Amino acid sequence: MIFVVNEKLTAVEKVVEDSFSHLNIWERQHIQEWIRESPELLGEELLVVSIEFDRFQNSNNRLDVLAIDRAGNLVVIELKRDSFAGYADLQAIRYAAMLSSMTIESLIPYYVDYQKKVLKEENVTEESSLIKIQEFANSDNFDEFSNKPRIILGSEDFSQEITTTVLWLNQNGLDISCVKIKPYKTDTKIIIVPNKIIPLQEAKEYLIEIQKKEEKELSKSRYRPRTMKIIIENRLLEAGNKIYLKNALPDYLKYEESDPTFIATITGKLGQSNAVKWEQDQKEYAISALTWQLLKSHHPEGKDPGGINGNWHWVTENGKTLWDLAEEYLKRQK
Repeated sequence: MIFVVNEKLTAVEKVVEDSFSHLNIWERQHIQEWIRESPELLGEELLVVSIEFDRFQNSNNRLDVLAIDRAGNLVVIELKRDSFAGYADLQAIRYAAMLSSMTIESLIPYYVDYQKKVLKEENVTEESSLIKIQEFANSDNFDEFSNKPRIILGSEDFSQEITTTVLWLNQNGLDISCVKIKPYKTDTKIIIVPNKIIPLQEAKEYLIEIQKKEEKELSKSRYRPRTMKIIIENRLLEAGNKIYLKNALPDYLKYEESDPTFIATITGKLGQSNAVKWEQDQKEYAISALTWQLLKSHHPEGKDPGGINGNWHWVTENGKTLWDLAEEYLKRQK
């Protein structure tokens, strides 16, 4: 039960549970827009990259909301306003299957379109959109989407058939969450209370021990701090130290020792958008954004190199990659 206390703290008002249908709240017109504007309603931080996504081959279906989570996973969000909308789980699985082969490169045009048409943003480019995605993903391991998009089902309620099915699917390797979105009514306002019912603490009994171990290891890799954050905070490199773009470069880009194209300086700043200063133009960049820009600009056809982790390509004075420098530090702390 929910109660609202008045401003003078002298009385409480009981908030009455209601329904979307009774309140004349609709799935696409209202609930979808709330999720689009505040995806935290689903219990986590998400970057919405498209709504009403309908670019499925040989299908006219529309995915409600397409997003990316902090680990860099695609997230299929399917919304229903009541528990009687059957086959929501199957519909979402179909969308996830059709998106399983999507790459960052193929997603970017849709994200650009979403920013321009829905968010009404100007000066949106494929390069700026890629940087937004890379900086949102809170993992240095992120360089491409996996072939297993996550699924979030949001509804006023869920039938037992759906919750039982979702628990079984999670046990067999899928990642599906059920978030109950419940409306409450006061005299002047509608209050929305989200509640993630799956996965629950009690649902652990459905998982076998080996799955628990795998999820624990995956969780560690997902929440590993960014490489540059590790390096700067622990003074593995200091402001003013030089780094060089020379490891694992594509065939069309050859390292030249005296060329400022391949040289950058650590700024010592923790902001992800200004970790290094490029020797060529003396401007500050995020390490992966700079690397992506260089690989694309030097490609004979200007081809998009896709997801790039700059820490694998830049090395220190002694030839150690930034990634290895951070990894060795983390191992010493164990």
